[in-house]
Amino acid sequence: MKRILYTAFAALFLLTSCSDLLTETNVNPNEPTYVPTSSLLTNAQFRLVDDIRDEWYSGRMALTWIQYFAQTSYTQESRYQYRKNSNSSAWKLIYADLGDLQAIIDLNTNPKTKVQAASNGPNVSQIAVARVLKSWTFMLLTETYGPIPYHSVGVDNPNFQALQLKQGIVSPAFADSKEIYLDILKELRAAADDLAKNEGDKAFILGDQMFNGDATKWKRFANSLILRGATRISAVYPAESKDAMDKAIASGVMKSNADNAMFKGEKTTANASPFYQAFAGKNREDFAVANSFVDLLKGESGPFGTVDPRLYYYASPVGASALAATGLNICKGDYVPKASDKLGEGSFAPKNYIGMPYGIESKYANKIKDKSLPNMPILAEFSNPLMDYAEVCFLLSERDGWNKDQYEKGVRASMERWGVQIGAIDAYMKTLKPATEENVLTQKYIALYMQPHNAWAEYRRTGFPKTLLMPGDVTFVDKAGILNKKDDKTLGKEYKFTSLIDELTTTLPSRIGYSIDSPLLNKKEYQKALLLLEGKDNMATKLWWAKK
Repeated sequence: MKRILYTAFAALFLLTSCSDLLTETNVNPNEPTYVPTSSLLTNAQFRLVDDIRDEWYSGRMALTWIQYFAQTSYTQESRYQYRKNSNSSAWKLIYADLGDLQAIIDLNTNPKTKVQAASNGPNVSQIAVARVLKSWTFMLLTETYGPIPYHSVGVDNPNFQALQLKQGIVSPAFADSKEIYLDILKELRAAADDLAKNEGDKAFILGDQMFNGDATKWKRFANSLILRGATRISAVYPAESKDAMDKAIASGVMKSNADNAMFKGEKTTANASPFYQAFAGKNREDFAVANSFVDLLKGESGPFGTVDPRLYYYASPVGASALAATGLNICKGDYVPKASDKLGEGSFAPKNYIGMPYGIESKYANKIKDKSLPNMPILAEFSNPLMDYAEVCFLLSERDGWNKDQYEKGVRASMERWGVQIGAIDAYMKTLKPATEENVLTQKYIALYMQPHNAWAEYRRTGFPKTLLMPGDVTFVDKAGILNKKDDKTLGKEYKFTSLIDELTTTLPSRIGYSIDSPLLNKKEYQKALLLLEGKDNMATKLWWAKK
């Protein structure tokens, strides 16, 4: 599965900011070259994970801001000063990925190509799968930026102009994110209903790296995404949210970890998981697990007060190196507990897991030697989740007034997905605190590890977890003189998390600024978008559904 960009299709659907790619492909939009829909789906799935869950868009932005990771050398992004070129590159690539999905829809709709496309599965089912992945992607984009260029299959809205370059729309409108969100719920409902029509057949015969074409699993994924989206906007649109959730549950949401929407990396470096590439492929160790997250998992902060066994799977013990001279040890799984290992003892004693101080200045960061690197997330064959059953359980718990049964199912499902030993799961469940708003949402945060954009959106919606460090908070106390010479500096000196963004002095980022190309190449629509954002394209502007 190589990363192949099918420019004959994707280039047709890029935004104006990607117009340079169009001139390179020399494609006649009226006579597109046929590309198998199976290839387009494989490419879109791989690239969405590679472009969104990589070391830049996730690692140096969402993963650090929601404090799963902390940077170990250059800490500007941990302190909110992200690289605008990286953001702009991700913007272009993600819309290109959406172009592949739109190409699947067009090929299965166009009378000239739909018969040939049907050789890979029912036209209606292929279209539905593409709609589900488009909705997942657009949900992430509008939760990251606010108003964005958006496209809908089922609605003829003049504000939904993305992915229509071949129709002559070179400066697409930035649609109101409220309109986008409500339409995403409609798109997912229509997709789930269409998938239900052919549940006995494969939605895709070839090319589906997530569900092997299983239409039922795609339907459950679509309904589960409705739960996510409807919950996100429930405080603003309670009636619409309840209606959407009721129909999704009736149609069928994820029932177990067997329904998880996952994309698994391969052993080869080129097709390995994004963070294997970031660590092993580039011989770098730019990220460690953040101290605020490690302290929560160890029970030293937060509401639970006991060691969470996921600690030993999420993080590695101090001293583990992804780049050991004897081989890429951590990237081979050498620090993932085996069934025979005793958690809490020896190498797996909690004292051996130490988080990297979050938001410390770059000049001090590389002096911190005792820190835990990520563990399973940097394996080559790590499976990146787009959504999992544990999240569905937490969503159902919240829907039903912090339901105890769903809460406990969510915690257990998360641990089972990560491969935690059964005995350790059972022992932890006996100590689990009752189902309250804080406990359910904090457990949800723990379970969303490596799903950073979702966790970041949840924090902005709810204000949980309460364990995150904010600008001005102490992130490290130098009791041993690690950062200062013992003979001329007072031991115990405190180092604080300091933001590098003027408008962010007390909290996390509320959004990301647009691509740097937007005000240059789509100025009129960009200015309209700013009117929907209180006139400012900055990181402090709250989105309409957000509490924080």
